[in-house]
Amino acid sequence: MFKIIWLENIKIAFQSILSNKMRSLLTMLGIIIGISSVIAIVSIGDSMKGAMNDIYKGIGKNRAYLYMYRMDEVRSTDFFYDEDLELLEERFGDKLSYLCPSESVQSDVTVNKKTIKLSMDCINAGFDKVQDIKMLYGRMINQNDIDRKSKSVVLEQNAAVSLFGIENVIGKTIRVKINNNLEDLLIIGVYKKEQSPILALLQGPSRYEESYIPYTMPYPSSYGSSGLDIFVNEKYSVDSVGDEFLSYVANLKHREKENYMFYTAQEDQASVDGVLGGMSLAVAAIAAISLLVGGIGIMNIMLVSVTERTREIGIKKALGARTNDVLFQFIIESAALSALGGIVGTALGIGLVMIGGAIISIPIVVNPSSIIIAVIFSMIIGVFFGYYPAKKAAKADPIESLRYE
Repeated sequence: MFKIIWLENIKIAFQSILSNKMRSLLTMLGIIIGISSVIAIVSIGDSMKGAMNDIYKGIGKNRAYLYMYRMDEVRSTDFFYDEDLELLEERFGDKLSYLCPSESVQSDVTVNKKTIKLSMDCINAGFDKVQDIKMLYGRMINQNDIDRKSKSVVLEQNAAVSLFGIENVIGKTIRVKINNNLEDLLIIGVYKKEQSPILALLQGPSRYEESYIPYTMPYPSSYGSSGLDIFVNEKYSVDSVGDEFLSYVANLKHREKENYMFYTAQEDQASVDGVLGGMSLAVAAIAAISLLVGGIGIMNIMLVSVTERTREIGIKKALGARTNDVLFQFIIESAALSALGGIVGTALGIGLVMIGGAIISIPIVVNPSSIIIAVIFSMIIGVFFGYYPAKKAAKADPIESLRYE
């Protein structure tokens, strides 16, 4: 019997909603806008976090940089030389997967009257073991190139095509200017850069094409670098190895730990995730205000509905309907109205995010729990704001209701 009454109340609720389609749609509009905004913002936040995670995965989550920092007087011994790298590699052994001075040089390159700006990252042997680099032709810099200070270069695909019009340019040479000296570099490899669409969007078009050269080639043995590019072995904690590394360097250079900065990609990612999470939460909270506005709209329309159906309420109570029956009927109608708005708003929010993701070419993350919470929350709003009109209808005097014109 209880089940039949509930089903009848649900049927009546939907009949009432469908009998006033335009009014019901306008009533749901606040809920639709609020839910779609919250879903879209949460999904955008999750998608951005996923995209940034892919970016840092490409950079290397176990990657770190060490730089000279806050030195009142810089001494020549503060820089890093080849013998320092040997000591560090010997001291830390398998705790480090990769170690190299953090240096790069830039030069204009002209081939057949075609000129590009080329950035040459100085790398050590094994860089391709710690970075996901897709080689198209030839090979990457190896230990032999490092030992011989080989005048060789590995070009990114776009640089090869821009200069020569083709991808496979192995064996060709380019002339670059390094430290005011012209050098002819032999192209030993061509690779393809796999870049996240969101990173390309954030960075914008680059003035420089990219390439790699042996770190020992541009500078004399007496040259000291101000920073180090480090990859910590995945078997070890980046933070613990970093603290040990920083202490050792400070002791080696007779400096304080504060004179060097050990900066990890994990720290950078955590900072970005925190900013994105905070922004998403703040904007979602603002968008949620429209849910309250939508709830007030539902209360308003339910009060109108109670007034319009005063005689109907009187007839039902005269025929034996209990106070709770009338109460539940209007609460169900309010909840149904709000839930429908929640469903439409959810679909609209997901649709907008999908379209936006397709435009900027990033994978979209839609958390199912956020959808469930949004719909349930919209129903709760419907029940909360529909309770007062429902209570008013339930307490109506049947005799007075039957007299109502």
